[in-house]
Amino acid sequence: MKLRTRITLILLLLAIVPLIGVTWLAYHNGKNTIEKQTINHLDSTNLLKGSEFHRWINDNKRSLQELAQRPLVKEYAGILATHDASAPKYFSAKQDLLVHHLGVRLQYGGFTELFVICPGHGIILASTNSRQEGKYRDNRRYFTEGKSHTYVQSVYYSATLEQSTMVIGTPIRNETGNLIAVLAGRLNLTELSNIMEQGCSLRSTEDTYLVNTFNFFVTEPRFGQNYALRKVVRTQGVEDCLSGRDDVGFYKDYRGVPVIGAYKWLADYDLALVTEMDQSEAYAPVYRLAEQIGGITLTVIFLIGGLGLFLSHSITQPIHQLVAGAQEIGRGNLDFQVRTAAKDEIGALSRAFDEMAEKLRYNILQLEASNKELEAFAYSVSHDLRAPLRAIDGYVDILKEDYHDRIDDEGRRIMGVVQREAERMGQLIDGLLTYSRLSRVEMSVSRIDMTTLARSVYHELTTPEDRERIDFQGDSLPPAMGDPTLIRQIWVNLIANAVKFSADRNRAVIKISGKTKENELIYTIEDNGAGFDMQYVDKLFHVFQRLHSSREFDGTGIGLANVQRAILRHGGRIWAHGEPDKGATFYFTLPRKGG
Repeated sequence: MKLRTRITLILLLLAIVPLIGVTWLAYHNGKNTIEKQTINHLDSTNLLKGSEFHRWINDNKRSLQELAQRPLVKEYAGILATHDASAPKYFSAKQDLLVHHLGVRLQYGGFTELFVICPGHGIILASTNSRQEGKYRDNRRYFTEGKSHTYVQSVYYSATLEQSTMVIGTPIRNETGNLIAVLAGRLNLTELSNIMEQGCSLRSTEDTYLVNTFNFFVTEPRFGQNYALRKVVRTQGVEDCLSGRDDVGFYKDYRGVPVIGAYKWLADYDLALVTEMDQSEAYAPVYRLAEQIGGITLTVIFLIGGLGLFLSHSITQPIHQLVAGAQEIGRGNLDFQVRTAAKDEIGALSRAFDEMAEKLRYNILQLEASNKELEAFAYSVSHDLRAPLRAIDGYVDILKEDYHDRIDDEGRRIMGVVQREAERMGQLIDGLLTYSRLSRVEMSVSRIDMTTLARSVYHELTTPEDRERIDFQGDSLPPAMGDPTLIRQIWVNLIANAVKFSADRNRAVIKISGKTKENELIYTIEDNGAGFDMQYVDKLFHVFQRLHSSREFDGTGIGLANVQRAILRHGGRIWAHGEPDKGATFYFTLPRKGG
């Protein structure tokens, strides 16, 4: 990632992370506050409507009790309960009771029907709804309980009336306390619905309703029609409330909409009082706050982003100049000067960079002269050393031919040692010449089939007998771009070492593999031979450094140094891992170029 991008991102993170934290706290605290306010409002609504419900019931109870205690009502009820319906007195008493007492009380609006029930048979003797007269109500609790005290029978569905109803029953007694009849009043449930709906219009989704123990709506919910005692509701709030709990919950209502609901159990009437509000309406202020904060956040992001781009440009522009200078110098243009005019630390860095380039140019010209002198010296030394070696070898041959009979066995052995050491000295000189040439040979880069090259080198270095005991595994190697001669020299040295150091194995294994990783090619050659101690790994690639004696394995100690120099000339690297008597693995890389 570019520095300019990183600077911009860092500035954005420094601004956005605290802003996000503040936003989350504001949203979280706002949401908690809204929830508490909503819950308090719903609880207060339930308390208020529960209180209104009790007041409405008690007002109607008192109204019915007052009516039952009127002397004329007692007198008329006694006549109806003790006289035959065909008697003139019965008819007169009934008419006076209905017209002057029961009918008048209906005008107050608390009841939709008032009727008197015979205490003995439970038959309706007189009713403001004449169609109900003569019907038996002996199994109704408002009758059975109403004979002894004022009793409110909660809302139920009347099959006779084909509608929801709620009835209060109270005894009519004479002066001595004996039961004359039962006075019952059918409550006007419209008033009950009005109580539930009162105040809900202030909020568009607030809804209050009653539910009975059979899970039926008792009053019409705000978003339903003809639900009362016709539709079952089984929400979490209703189920909890019907179990006798007063609480608040977050759940889906009868429409399947997420709501906040408060519920209160009205134990005296076996009813659940539920008040709910859609969560979307309750949290609307928080959502608006989130939108506002989101807008502010976007504005801050744009502002900080613009500031970050400006600052990063002012910082990275001189750095780009330094990079361009480094690239020019890397291409060999040591005369290039950055010459940044900035007075800050980057300006000081650029001037130091220019000084470094100038010193580097000077050092390279010292170094080039030294290398030429060193190469000339190595070439001269190696050639000068060959003459005495040839002389030594020639004199030994003369001794063998002319003085063979005069020299004993020990002398002949010593002459053999001298010739072998002279031959070994010649190999060292050849290795030294090769090592010196690797630094100055001109490279010719082309595409190389590494699989074919490695297998070809293996077959050239081994005999049929070698290949009988060696398990050679050459995976498909990725092709490389390089100098074919130098790359071949790399494989010759590495494969020759693997063959040589695994010679004492009954079944030698040499495995060659390769892979591509990012911008380089990685090649591996692994054997199960003599291995080496990792504490001496730094000596592997130095000239004339050996980890095994010449008596164990022959060699000059220059091969791996040549490999390293050839790889370095390609811009690669080499390393190794080994363990005594458990084999060794050599790794080398080449830059990934072209196809």
